[in-house]
Amino acid sequence: MKRERNLFLLGITMTISACGLFGFHKDRETPSARAYFKGTVSPEISQQVLEERVRDFFDWYSTRVDSLVDIQLVDNSGVEDTGRYAVNFDSTAAYLRILSHSGIFTQDYIADKNAYFQLCAGRISQDSVRTPTPYGFDADLILLSQEYEEDISNFSQATFGNYTETENGASIDVTIVYTLRIDFVIQGDRLLIDKIDVVTPEGQTEEGT
Repeated sequence: MKRERNLFLLGITMTISACGLFGFHKDRETPSARAYFKGTVSPEISQQVLEERVRDFFDWYSTRVDSLVDIQLVDNSGVEDTGRYAVNFDSTAAYLRILSHSGIFTQDYIADKNAYFQLCAGRISQDSVRTPTPYGFDADLILLSQEYEEDISNFSQATFGNYTETENGASIDVTIVYTLRIDFVIQGDRLLIDKIDVVTPEGQTEEGT
């Protein structure tokens, strides 16, 4: 049965603006990863390899999600709180450390998350009234969905498609209840997640962070 799903895309256009504003997402001409890491053992790239890496990511997320959601990224965001929201940068630093220590994401991915926190903090500080939820924190910051528990229950049924090799890695579409496009890049002997976007029914990407 087709279910209505309240899918939040994490301030897509704001994230793009943040990347340009704060300079975390770089417009640069990157040499081929295989050429750049000449002398190292580059990982094999194929659809099967990417599917395995996605499943590794799902396994990691399933075991870490409770720790991530327990981090209070925004002060005064509890149901009983009445004060103004404020992004807690000690908490965001702890969140980013978990991502960094995972060995799954590139530093660019983590920098984009930090840029997103900065953007949300600026917007929240401008709000003159308390909104139902703090700006930019309505949903999971990794899976880009409000229904992350349902997403986890569907990990084992994930389907894959649209495998595409790029100059520095490859991307693949992953359908759970909705579809994510996950970009991987080669860094040394590893394939790391560099970007996660939501794919619309029309096949376009609505960029996440």
